[in-house]
Amino acid sequence: MVRLTDKDYNIISKKAYSLDPKEYKAEEQYGVGKEFDVNGRKFRVIDAIGNSAEPTENSMQVMAVAPVDDQGNVDYSQVVVSYVGTNFGDKKDVLNDLENLGMGFTDKMITGLPSISGMGKGILEGHFNDSVKKEFVENIVDVQSKTAVEFARRVEKKVRKENPNAIITTNGHSLGESMALYTALKMGWNNVGFNGPDIHNILSEEEIAYMQAHPEQFRNFRNPNDMFLGNILGNRTGVAIYVNMTDASFVDESLRILQDDKLSWKEKADKIYSLGDKYHSYNTWRFNNKGQLIDENGNVVTNTAKGNANTLILETKTRMLRYYGMKSLLTESGGGLNSNEQIFLDSEQATIGANALVNAAQQVLDQIKIEKQRGVEEVESLFETTKSPFMVSSLSPDEIRSAFAAGGVTYTSVVENVESSLQNKLNKASQILDEMTKLKDKIAAGINKKLEEDISLAGEFNQWRNLN
Repeated sequence: MVRLTDKDYNIISKKAYSLDPKEYKAEEQYGVGKEFDVNGRKFRVIDAIGNSAEPTENSMQVMAVAPVDDQGNVDYSQVVVSYVGTNFGDKKDVLNDLENLGMGFTDKMITGLPSISGMGKGILEGHFNDSVKKEFVENIVDVQSKTAVEFARRVEKKVRKENPNAIITTNGHSLGESMALYTALKMGWNNVGFNGPDIHNILSEEEIAYMQAHPEQFRNFRNPNDMFLGNILGNRTGVAIYVNMTDASFVDESLRILQDDKLSWKEKADKIYSLGDKYHSYNTWRFNNKGQLIDENGNVVTNTAKGNANTLILETKTRMLRYYGMKSLLTESGGGLNSNEQIFLDSEQATIGANALVNAAQQVLDQIKIEKQRGVEEVESLFETTKSPFMVSSLSPDEIRSAFAAGGVTYTSVVENVESSLQNKLNKASQILDEMTKLKDKIAAGINKKLEEDISLAGEFNQWRNLN
């Protein structure tokens, strides 16, 4: 069995989009029996739903594929279940993003409002109950995450008959990767995918904790600059693997657009929307000649989901993006800012800055805690070696300890001094965090006091905070 590479998974996630009946004619769509090339190896679709051959009510599209051997037979030893991402021209796909991933619906979703004319016609014809039921049923369907797992179970049943020891993995891009993550969790499979929004809203606390403890099972590669969709729900499950890309930042480009006073609000929105494919696309990824995903420096990306300073900077830039969006809306009339609007923007900017300082201080403190623990463990391990007889078997442990002590090597000098030094750094970092937190609280208190004194201003603040 040949191991699938990151590049293989990327190609399969692209090919899955060929299932979409809204984008491809029936004869062009992928379906059962369709074969395609993946880095010189032939793969065959062994099951699929969401195409014209087997449509779904909620627009879910997914296929199961397996390699084909030299004799033309399907190799059931490894199967990939690949889910299709959002088609923004498909209302049900977009609603699933909002209701399933965003709002946490795990059973049903609403795809539209009942037709009043349809119910009225049924009532006039004497079919009140049937007409009302029909209108409501047609606008309520299963969420895609539910269908995703149902399809996976169907595939597993089929594949296990062919090969009880088959390795089944999940894969996808965008919404498809979210569905792939969810399925991998529910089925106990491994996952490799790209730019999938986080799925914490449709999980229990226990399931979130499991994903946080087992990042090696889920490989959700994300472009840290993909603020269009991939990073929109954060990373509470902890399985996003951020890969630094050479492209300019989505946030930076958006900020430049928002600060361009020559553009209308609609023009700004159109330009920002057009950036989506650049940062969210499956085409942004690079691979080495072994099919391994590589970063901007050509280094192989390891399976780590830990955040870093770049993520913190990105979060702050994202908040500033919203700030400039509000500023653009408030100045759209061309009349400049009134005093209340200026107070609002100043308070928002101060809050963003204070939050950034607190988050940075917390990140430093957390890192020092880790380094302190690691450092103490290392020096304790080093000190333990002084208790060994080495090559001097004629000395007792007490004699060895005395000899080291005579040379100034004691538990205090080796372990306690290092621990004390690291604790001092930890105390300083903790003090800085306290000071930053007090500053943040002071800014918040000042804003709240101003709003308590001016009810009209408070009302305007609430209105402006809902602008974008």
